Amino acid sequence: MVENARLRSWRCVGAFLLVLLLAGGCSRVPKIIVLEDPLTAAEHVELGVAYERKGELDLAQREYERALRMDGKLYRARVNLGNIFLAKKEYGKAREEYLRALELRPGDAEATNNLSWAAIFSGEGIDEALARMESVVSGPGGRHPIYLDTLGVLRMRANRPGPAEEALALADSLCRKAGATAREGVNNDAPCPEEVLREIAEHREELRRRFPSPSPIPPR
Repeated sequence: MVENARLRSWRCVGAFLLVLLLAGGCSRVPKIIVLEDPLTAAEHVELGVAYERKGELDLAQREYERALRMDGKLYRARVNLGNIFLAKKEYGKAREEYLRALELRPGDAEATNNLSWAAIFSGEGIDEALARMESVVSGPGGRHPIYLDTLGVLRMRANRPGPAEEALALADSLCRKAGATAREGVNNDAPCPEEVLREIAEHREELRRRFPSPSPIPPR
């Protein structure tokens, strides 16, 4: 009898403790808290640029995508995201972003130029990119060494060596002229970067290798 009473007593205590544990467990269930993003879309782009300059492409991509989720019509985020995909050699995705950027700013020189390089690297869409780039170069502000260099490479890829050399030679001339006038203090424009001049020279050399000039016929 005593043992049965003790058993019943322990059962009651156990049941009481179980109730307390269950009650305590329910009280510890975490509440779902929704935090607002403290950054604006433009600030996400700025953060992405900072990551990109440090070579942290995945983090930069994340910030550009966050910016676009907040504002899908943010031109700078579209172009920058395209640049990330271009650097990652994801040319199809880069092309998509540049085309979306061009929907926001039709005929934009920067987006067109970068779209052209997606075509050059992938080997796809050369003719379309060439037509777009021809339009940019013939428009206001289009006679820029960087754009002319891109046009020259596109013409080379389209097997048009003569027009390609014409564009590259003009790019080289304008680049050197910009550097000379900047050194002389004639204008306040930034000089043409040395790396651009080197790239132009490399592209002209590539053009010569692809389309060597025929050997002159020796006189008789």
